[in-house]
Amino acid sequence: MSRRLETVASGTPVLCGEQRVGSVEGIYTEGESRLPEYLAVKWDSRGLTILVPTKDVESLEERGVVLQCSDPAAYDTIAKFEPQQFPTIKKLG
Repeated sequence: MSRRLETVASGTPVLCGEQRVGSVEGIYTEGESRLPEYLAVKWDSRGLTILVPTKDVESLEERGVVLQCSDPAAYDTIAKFEPQQFPTIKKLG
């Protein structure tokens, strides 16, 4: 990746293959780390925000963040992100 995930702005499109599925709401890390470990993604079709591990990011391109799985249904089992349920993570930036 030529750009770093820490530099991704809120509102950046998130894609599965060519399909836009949502937008970035925030970048999160675990504990005191400064490395991005999760993307909070406002998932358009579900109308909620989910937490996607950064290991699922295939590339960071001019058009947005592209996830590894080209089928959006692969992310259907991820529960709604509620920050209070994740006391050890914090938002970067």
